[in-house]
Amino acid sequence: MSDMAFEWIETSDPRMAEVSELRYVTLFEPFGVPRCETWNDDIPGIHHLIVTVDGRVSGYACLIVAGESGQVRQVCVLPALRGAGLGRGLMTEVVAHAQRLGLSLAWLNARTTVEDFYRRLGWVTTSGEFPFGRTGVPHVRMEHPLHTQPAKSGA
Repeated sequence: MSDMAFEWIETSDPRMAEVSELRYVTLFEPFGVPRCETWNDDIPGIHHLIVTVDGRVSGYACLIVAGESGQVRQVCVLPALRGAGLGRGLMTEVVAHAQRLGLSLAWLNARTTVEDFYRRLGWVTTSGEFPFGRTGVPHVRMEHPLHTQPAKSGA
């Protein structure tokens, strides 16, 4: 990969069309779920993060801020690029962004098949398994406490 970039974008960004396709082919199509064009991309408090590789949207995550916490949703990476660090980069930037926003907690519902991925990044499982959404795939709730960096004292 020669050119990888992470960027927070607005719902109105034309690249959200690429995001919609990426979410469908990675999160729903493998489970036989019909295409749905309603993603709730404009709900209050939503922040969209993309990663592009050579100018193409290749990964996505969103953070929905509500009060002192933020829910991470729809984390996905093109199948051909999995294992190349895009998912790790997305999650690192989401946590950093949540910290910049002053949130105290980030949480997500993770497929049990990727629970270890999140655990390696500092996320903690806080629930038992439950079927989730339109796919019915087993998920668990995971949380990541957020700690803001203390101000450095001048020397």
